Amino acid sequence: MGEKDINNEKQEIQDCEVKGYGLGVRHLQIACMTLNLTCLIISRATMGVAVLAMSDTTRRNSTDVEIFDWDKKTQSLILSSFFWGYLVMQIPAGIVAKRFGGKPILLFALASNMVICLLVPTFASWGGWMLVCACRATMGLTQACLFSATHTLLGQWLPANERTSYTGIVYGGMQIGTITAMPLSGILAETAMGWKSIFYAVSGILLANLLIWYCLGASSPKEHRLISPAEKKYIEAGLNLSNEQKRPPTPWKEILRSKPMWAILAPHIGFAISFVLFFVDMPTYLEKGLQISLKNSALLSALPYVGMWVGGMLSTFIAEKINNKGILKLTTSRKVVQSISSFGIAFGLILLSFMGPENKAYAVAALIFCLTMAGVSSAGFLVNPLDLSPNYAGVMFALLNFIANFVIVGMPIATSYILQNDPSNISRWKLLFMMMSGICVITNVIYVMFGISERQPWDDPAFRKKSDEDVEELRPVLKDGNKDKIEKV
Repeated sequence: MGEKDINNEKQEIQDCEVKGYGLGVRHLQIACMTLNLTCLIISRATMGVAVLAMSDTTRRNSTDVEIFDWDKKTQSLILSSFFWGYLVMQIPAGIVAKRFGGKPILLFALASNMVICLLVPTFASWGGWMLVCACRATMGLTQACLFSATHTLLGQWLPANERTSYTGIVYGGMQIGTITAMPLSGILAETAMGWKSIFYAVSGILLANLLIWYCLGASSPKEHRLISPAEKKYIEAGLNLSNEQKRPPTPWKEILRSKPMWAILAPHIGFAISFVLFFVDMPTYLEKGLQISLKNSALLSALPYVGMWVGGMLSTFIAEKINNKGILKLTTSRKVVQSISSFGIAFGLILLSFMGPENKAYAVAALIFCLTMAGVSSAGFLVNPLDLSPNYAGVMFALLNFIANFVIVGMPIATSYILQNDPSNISRWKLLFMMMSGICVITNVIYVMFGISERQPWDDPAFRKKSDEDVEELRPVLKDGNKDKIEKV
């Protein structure tokens, strides 16, 4: 290839970066990744309804489905068991995803969760709540790779000018999964097969997802059989991906010393704490605090997650337009968006703290506002690891997510201590909401002070090689310099 051809090729790539390539295989990957998140979140979230149906003693005489005598403590143990495995495998899952690529890791997650869901009804009959806990813990182990593998895939498939909006679409699958899981579980629980049909249906959904991902997914553009050479060049043009078959070693020392990465940890923890508060305690707050019956209100409990999905979609598309037009620098854009999210959640929590059963409608509106603002963070801290390092974003996210989840393990205990086992006491809820509001503000201030979005030098796959070459080049210079000093003396 002559110099003229090379220059023409470079110009074509630059034109694509400015104008955009248009529809292509990367959009198919975005759809598949969104489906992966949606289906695996469904398998995780349906247990909240399933465990209630499994222990609904009022149906014992009206159905042939087995019902268990599980009290509230046992139900909570079953629900929490997922996070035992999920926490343990965070960092190993990130390393494995980087080593083998996102596709095979997610295939394993889909296949194992499909089998587990299929076996839960049988295991529940054999060993009761203990075997159900074992199933949930195993699901947690296999789903620990979900976000790190997804971040690894996003780093391989998305050019910088498309990264924000498509990341928002992919992670919107979390909300779609949650919104789908609640009413779907409620409908299936009322069928003749009862709660067993929930697990069989989810197993079928995961099987369909598994086949789609196997046929259409790929860990990187160079591994996809359907991608055109032009789209492959467009994607890889500014990502500086390694063309070597052997993957370069992860620069752990540089990652662990990276101040910008540790700055992301602050809003990550703030988001995780506030989200767990809503995800775990929102039903209790609505039913006990606001005195709203949730028995026939699946739509009401899903509405805040609709708001979260809308917030994520709008924020990522608007932020990407601002970034691509150069209205704000990328670092400034991330900090502004994250501040809107964190301060928005804090403001919504303060509003909630002044509401009670006499303000049901306003309180529900405030909850929807809080989760909508939580969704806005999709264009803030959530995409920031991809800015710093497309090549190692999955490893970084796994490390950050491990620490954040380790912190939130104590959240249910702290919440129980604050509420003093009296969830109907609005003044206690007020104290809890005020504390959470303060955490959101403090973590955001840390991010604004120390966060950046510039791509880091160690993201270059050839970083170690270049560093070694630089050291070799400096050695004779230093030797000559010392020689001159000796001659002067």
